[in-house]
Amino acid sequence: MPGGQKYIIALSKTRSITALIACIIITLLSVYAIAGGMVLYAMDDLPAALIFQWFTTVSNAITCLSAFMIIPFAVEGIRKKHFAFPNWISVFLYSGMVCTTLTMVCTIFFISWVDPELAFGGYNLYLHFVCPIAVIIAFFMVESGYLYTKADAFKAVIPIVIYLVVYLLEVVIIGEDNGGWVDLYHIQDNISVWVSLICFPLIALAVAFLIRFLSNKITLKRRKKLLDNLWPEDVKPAKINVEVFGLGRYMGKHSDPECADLYLDLICSIAKQYNMKPEDLIRPYIKGYVDSLEEKNQQK
Repeated sequence: MPGGQKYIIALSKTRSITALIACIIITLLSVYAIAGGMVLYAMDDLPAALIFQWFTTVSNAITCLSAFMIIPFAVEGIRKKHFAFPNWISVFLYSGMVCTTLTMVCTIFFISWVDPELAFGGYNLYLHFVCPIAVIIAFFMVESGYLYTKADAFKAVIPIVIYLVVYLLEVVIIGEDNGGWVDLYHIQDNISVWVSLICFPLIALAVAFLIRFLSNKITLKRRKKLLDNLWPEDVKPAKINVEVFGLGRYMGKHSDPECADLYLDLICSIAKQYNMKPEDLIRPYIKGYVDSLEEKNQQK
């Protein structure tokens, strides 16, 4: 197999394995911590669902669900040598990353000073520190190749804003005496309600834009490294066409006929790098893919 194809396929397999391991770890840690907290609530004769009044639980549930959704794509990536998942899952994971990071920041700089046991006691050690650290590491290791936009940053803080509004409604407007929530975070005792309503979304946005900046920078660096390792700058277009044709044949050989795999993001990046048109590379890829499928059908 020519060098370019071999490098792309090996890299995709590595990304798939990394994503699978990272997402399994996040899912197991989150389930362990959330389920453990629910058991403790049940042992105290409290409804287990009350644990979701804590934003800590909500944020870890978001990352757990997003990581779990990536697992099937990682398994397919190992099988097909092509790791990719929908952009909306990337944004969902990004939102969970922002939420858990904000949880950890608030725990370290606010909650730990008021109530250290609440901050790091029991299962909260996992929810407030261990899981967020695991999510941060995994987020930057799981290469989606997606460049987050400014709009994505605002989308990422939507769960935070919704939770804050519901929390203030239950705690301040309704009140505990009228069936609302207990002021779990002691906002009324330590922080002005209006300060909370303004400052926390702004802090969340700052975290979202910082993560976006770091993630996009790392993604662009990885893209450049990938292209730099494929071919020299003076490579002939014919050589690239041959490589892309071979990649199409390989993908057709290892893919399901009813579910075509197209390295569109990679093809566009290669075309831009070598001053070619994407359609000039899509044609040889599709030709190789279709030829490989026809050979598979003839062998049946």
